[in-house]
Amino acid sequence: MDVPSPDTRAEWAARVGDENLHRRLLDELPCLHRVAQCRAGPPSELTGWLRVLAWNVQRGRRPAELADLLHASGAGVCLLSELDDGMARTQNENIADSIADSIATHTAADTGTGYAFGVEFIELGLGDEAEQRAAAGQRNDRGLHGNAIVSSAHLGDPVVVRLPQSGPGWFAVDSPQPRVGGRVAVLATVVLEGVPVEVASIHLENRTDAGHRAEQMELLLQGLDERSGGGPAIVGGDFNTLGVSYADLLDRPLIRSLRRDNPTRFTWPVTHEPLFEVARDHGFEWTDANVAAPTTEHDAGGLPDHVPLKLDWILVRGLVARRPAVTPAGGLSDHHAVSVGVRLP
Repeated sequence: MDVPSPDTRAEWAARVGDENLHRRLLDELPCLHRVAQCRAGPPSELTGWLRVLAWNVQRGRRPAELADLLHASGAGVCLLSELDDGMARTQNENIADSIADSIATHTAADTGTGYAFGVEFIELGLGDEAEQRAAAGQRNDRGLHGNAIVSSAHLGDPVVVRLPQSGPGWFAVDSPQPRVGGRVAVLATVVLEGVPVEVASIHLENRTDAGHRAEQMELLLQGLDERSGGGPAIVGGDFNTLGVSYADLLDRPLIRSLRRDNPTRFTWPVTHEPLFEVARDHGFEWTDANVAAPTTEHDAGGLPDHVPLKLDWILVRGLVARRPAVTPAGGLSDHHAVSVGVRLP
């Protein structure tokens, strides 16, 4: 995958806030529309019950340990978000590749572990404030950040679906992390018991409102319908279902009041996020595929009253879902992993 040079990225960083430039880059940069794919060995066959896992791995700083958890989960398909490729904060590693390699070391079988990676952002800096301090004086080699599907099965026809933006997004003048790009989903086809099943690793926007997230979900599911004709499908990832706007989430008195009125508002925010109605309209269900429990906590800049949030979900269509689980991240990420077993009806 061809990527812009460090000098080119520095030129863009000097023009953050130029919306015309950002629109042109979104349209023209090949790396924002192509999938990087690796197949480490012959693919395995998916049969019977398949465990699917979704996890925001928060950059992927410890890929070998992430791989240990993924392997221990028994997941045959892993839908991952927030993976770096060539970022100083993660030792300039290709995190998807490192995770796949590490998972492969756990199996004695001849099958390998492959992945499909799509670029969400070209990072123009070193990351957030803490990452900037930790990586001060270093340089990003490739400066990529995105989503991946990791599996021992064959990943057919992988594509990147770029999701609708709201305004200049992370290329805005006041962006805390200047970036070129926007949220994406990575789609591929796996075969379960001889039946094609579409899978999607998705990351929806957090610095927006519920209506915009519903628009992002609608575009993704339209794309899935075109690929599958309404057939079996799985969508998993960080939906950023805050249950309120990002600005309201920072209003602690308001959040305390909302939690008093409805204690489950933030651990099962379905009625406050219209993306679930969008999913239902496309034939997806989630009640059997998810646990009503938080997958992360929001501390609003270090304030003591953390808000438990369920941001991470798995949606299924045309499949039976059983035994959903939330697996603690154990310090590997600020999100826990979610998973579920699925099979054909």
